[in-house]
Amino acid sequence: MAATFPGRHRMAVLLSCALAPLAQAESPAAEPLDTVVIQGHRLEEPGTGTVLTPAELVRRGVTDMQNMARYAPLVSVPGAASGSGNVWDGAGNTGFNIRGIEGNRVSLDLDGIALPDAAPKPDGMTLNGFGVGRDYFDPETFRSVEISSGTTAAGAGTPGLGGAVAFATKAPEDYVSAARPVYADYKFGHDGASDMRMHALTGALHSGGVQALAVLVHRDGAALEANGSVPVNPDDWDSDALLAKLAWTPWQGHRFVATIDAYRARHRREFDNKQGASYPDGATQDSRTRRDRASIEHRFSGTTPWFDTLESRLYVQRAEVADATHASYVTGNRPYVRDIATGFENDSAGLASTAVKAFGAHQLTYGLSAETVDTRRPWREDRTVVATGAHQVTNKNRMADTDTRKFAAFARGELALGAITVTPGLRWDYRQLEPRNLSAYASAVPGAAAELRKESDGYLTPSLALAYALRPELTAYAQYSRGTRLPTAAERTGTYDSFSYTGAGNGYAVLGNANLKKETSNAFEVGLKGRASRAVTFSAALFHTRYDNLIEYAAQPPDPVNYPTITFGLYRPENVGEARTWGAEASARVDVGQLAATLQGTSLALATGVQHSKARNGTTGEESELASTLPRKTSATLAWDDPGKRGGASVALVHVAAKQARADVIGGASTARFAVPSATVIDLAGYWNVGRNAELTAGLYNVADKQYWDYTAARGLAAGTTAAARADIERMARPGRYAAVTFKLIY
Repeated sequence: MAATFPGRHRMAVLLSCALAPLAQAESPAAEPLDTVVIQGHRLEEPGTGTVLTPAELVRRGVTDMQNMARYAPLVSVPGAASGSGNVWDGAGNTGFNIRGIEGNRVSLDLDGIALPDAAPKPDGMTLNGFGVGRDYFDPETFRSVEISSGTTAAGAGTPGLGGAVAFATKAPEDYVSAARPVYADYKFGHDGASDMRMHALTGALHSGGVQALAVLVHRDGAALEANGSVPVNPDDWDSDALLAKLAWTPWQGHRFVATIDAYRARHRREFDNKQGASYPDGATQDSRTRRDRASIEHRFSGTTPWFDTLESRLYVQRAEVADATHASYVTGNRPYVRDIATGFENDSAGLASTAVKAFGAHQLTYGLSAETVDTRRPWREDRTVVATGAHQVTNKNRMADTDTRKFAAFARGELALGAITVTPGLRWDYRQLEPRNLSAYASAVPGAAAELRKESDGYLTPSLALAYALRPELTAYAQYSRGTRLPTAAERTGTYDSFSYTGAGNGYAVLGNANLKKETSNAFEVGLKGRASRAVTFSAALFHTRYDNLIEYAAQPPDPVNYPTITFGLYRPENVGEARTWGAEASARVDVGQLAATLQGTSLALATGVQHSKARNGTTGEESELASTLPRKTSATLAWDDPGKRGGASVALVHVAAKQARADVIGGASTARFAVPSATVIDLAGYWNVGRNAELTAGLYNVADKQYWDYTAARGLAAGTTAAARADIERMARPGRYAAVTFKLIY
């Protein structure tokens, strides 16, 4: 059973007791903390990215991944809708779509530690549809979110074939220092889109060489509303998050940080849309998510022959999603009760170290990492025959239990040659993957387990960037990055079959593929970024990327020798094709106050992006647009921030072009899909610093109550030619007009 957190009243008592010893210390009046400094992010660095601070997360109404991409061009957050798969599948956000690449091809890191992949659905015969998402955190614990577009350059962290998202948690130094040794706040929030209520407590202390931070967050709410004519499936949920850090600087140049990062979420879902002949009452699902991480970090700053700074981390992480589904079921005119327990478990441990050494104007960054990951995906059904009370128990794990060992090393130089900066990089990765407990793997399909084997692979990925300083703070650049993604354990060993129920006769099966090749990418980007004038900051880029050996499920020819009873269909993941994506992105921020003194504090932010693609199935020879290609998107935000820091307001407009997914030659889908219409959405937001000890932030989103859809989530819906298809479309609409508010009291 998952551990529980103390109630909110006890959380408050615990935090106040922790702060009591230093609460009497004299300190200056608190100043609201609305931004933090993002270390290591420089305006002139090549590449395209978005960095969000805590203040921006609040003003965008961010409660999970979804609204992080609200105003960013060519970035979106697809999700698995409640009831969109089989009754045993879960729901939630499945990651980011960046420049048309999504799912597990975009890496997610939290404090430099990889979050688990989304779990694909082998029974759905697609690797881009997921039964388990990637919602393992609460954004209230974040100090920054950094979204990097395109194949990642050689460096630390988890490489991303199509992009990377790095979440960084808050730190004690964000709140306290020798001049301000105590900080505490309480925050209440409400979001009308899901009737979400949030209570958050933050406390920080500074005493000599020791700093401490504790953040506790509780949320509860209902299903995200849809601005449609059909009710969404009910979802009663709550979550708790804990972030605790203890930092110690025992002597100059050395800093140790111990971290506990924990998250729990509970959902009670009702799949009303499943009501029909097979499921007369629909289905219910109790879902539990947990993630626990403990880490110790050490940072050295000084001068040695080998490095000027050295950052090392040792960590363990356990993540688990467990779903329990209950449903009345009718088949062959006989009633049953189905109780299905599924899960996705990822236990990891690792270490990583990154060093930086300066040689005059030049710089060398290098590092290494090692990680172990143990993955399980159990699936168990207890089917009760209503007439007799007999139990029919079926165990068929959705993939083989797998132990994975990873090693990586990288080096990246920064050579300053006058106005030109050359940044070459090289990363080496090695992975060993070993399936275990094969007696439980596709046990109803004799011979399937014999296909699996221990395997290892290694590869090099280079990157190169050239930057030319046209003038101070204005840089033109060109960069190349090579990306590689090894097939995951779920792709190599994912399975589902009909024999687990029939026990004999002929049937169908979905099996893994131990012979999959690596997916690769070759990404090119040229751009211009920096300050055009004292009032205008901008970034513009053109990109082109080629992806090879893309993996997706494909029908196999009959195999009467090895699988004589699989006559209704055999499916495996294959390296089915290739794709090219190309396009342009641009963003600009105008500090209007620099142009007119009477408009001090006024700014205008603009962003736009457009992309195209072409995909080819190497088996069939068919060509079409890559189905996940994003539609054109433009945003404009006019804001005013009081120079006296008393408050501010903004109005944002986002326009997304219409788009209908064409035939998916990679995934093999050719049926007509829902034509997602264009939409223009307007948001209003404002904040007020009530003196120095309170903050009020409020937003009104989708002011015009526009009915619209997110393309990445809705593109796979069937065209609305039937009542069921039209109902699915209505349920997938984004929320209509809603308000969100947070109120923070600061000590």
